[in-house]
Amino acid sequence: MIFPNKFKKYFLLAILSSTNFSFFSYAQSNSSFSSSSGASSSFDSNAKTNIKPKSIEKKPSSVPEDLIPEGKLDNTIDVGAPGVKKIRMAIPSFVINDKSVTLSNQDLNLLTKRMSSILGFTNWFEFIPQDSFPKVANIALQPFQANQWKPLKAEYVILGKFTSGSISNKFNFEVRLFDVKSQNQIVGKLYTNLSLKTADIALRRFGDVTVGALTGTTGPFMSQIVFVGKKQLNGNGQIYIADFDGGNIKQITNNNAVNLSPTWTKDGNKISYTSFKSGRPEIYNYDLITKQETKIVNNMPNSSGASWSPDGNTIAFSSSTKEGSTHIFSMNKFGGNKKTLVDTSAIEVEPAYSPNGKLLAYTSTKFGKPMIFIKNLATEASTRITYAGWYNASANWTPDSKTIAFASYDRDIDRWDLFKINADGSNIERLTLNQGDNEKPTWSSDGRFILFQSDRTAKGTRNGPKRLFVMTKDGSYQRPLDIPLAEVKQATWGPQISDFEDD
Repeated sequence: MIFPNKFKKYFLLAILSSTNFSFFSYAQSNSSFSSSSGASSSFDSNAKTNIKPKSIEKKPSSVPEDLIPEGKLDNTIDVGAPGVKKIRMAIPSFVINDKSVTLSNQDLNLLTKRMSSILGFTNWFEFIPQDSFPKVANIALQPFQANQWKPLKAEYVILGKFTSGSISNKFNFEVRLFDVKSQNQIVGKLYTNLSLKTADIALRRFGDVTVGALTGTTGPFMSQIVFVGKKQLNGNGQIYIADFDGGNIKQITNNNAVNLSPTWTKDGNKISYTSFKSGRPEIYNYDLITKQETKIVNNMPNSSGASWSPDGNTIAFSSSTKEGSTHIFSMNKFGGNKKTLVDTSAIEVEPAYSPNGKLLAYTSTKFGKPMIFIKNLATEASTRITYAGWYNASANWTPDSKTIAFASYDRDIDRWDLFKINADGSNIERLTLNQGDNEKPTWSSDGRFILFQSDRTAKGTRNGPKRLFVMTKDGSYQRPLDIPLAEVKQATWGPQISDFEDD
């Protein structure tokens, strides 16, 4: 089997795009691949805030207080399941219960809308228009009356109010979720000594606990994403971070080199990425707390594609050898104890530790075409799990280590699309189709959403600027993130942030 010319070009440039498949390996080996698998070549499948990671000193104002709930749900809601209707939610305007709180009406309206937009990210809620709400002044200050909401067929109501904080120019936010049917409070939280910046974080926290109360699993709202962005299409990509929905972007690198393949350390305090700043690809860490950058893989030529073990003590990566091939290695977090993880006669790249630390997914040309393999780290046995498609890459695990999302080139339609498959190779499902090229999937911290890059245009054609899109785990509700850069790609969804500071 010989790669077509345009596919060779993609393979040579893959390290500069969404997949990390090693361009230097192919250039050095200069060989074509032949397939011995006999598998089919195509698939046959049916207002934001500046968040800092957890710091050493924990501030009391960062910790919400529980307001004792009056009741609980008998059963959680299976959101997103076929035939399940959206949850009808009412969120009246938040109010001030203390004249010393210096929030304007515009601030209150923006904070109320932000609560709706956070929950609306999931597409699980139907928000009742405010102009149909009961005509009661400052309804959030009144005792909850379920009968006021039943005519609107509201299922749940969120009421929030602001009071003065114990620190000058700070305020408290008391917010509650009520179940109209049972007339009970389901969740109540008090967030103290906030600013406008950290008020957004309080809203995101409450969004998480609201989703957790209703569905049994908290949302992804306290997570961040890291990605490669370009201010101009002809410029070098730099590393950025942003909130879960693409807001509050912050540039991390600022150099004249190519930067790519960013990922998170498991505690969310550091970002690892590949940079060509030395003239060849090398892996660096950026500490979000100290703002320091450190090269973490030394004396390993052409290193890329970092993946951290769940305990944060080991990093896996691909690197070329003196013989010109590319394999997968590991080191401890200090750069010592180098080991070879995968080393065959083929090319192996894109290591991805499973969240339970027991498995390592990677891409290999062992049987000709690049396919996804999984190595059992205890037995050291490797198993091929994908057979269909022309080129499979970018394996990314669900948080429960049971499912992998990946990108595949489908030669029959000349497109890159996204699929998911069980870790044992069963139950493959297509997630994207007829919407440009879709690559580099990454799961949210709750395992219910997938972030990915796409070059789709408004007409569904390809070759537009790469943008980040998000969809639910079954491939539905695909929509772009609003990130004000010329091009955005190669994202990785980070862990939930457990603490924050107000700067």
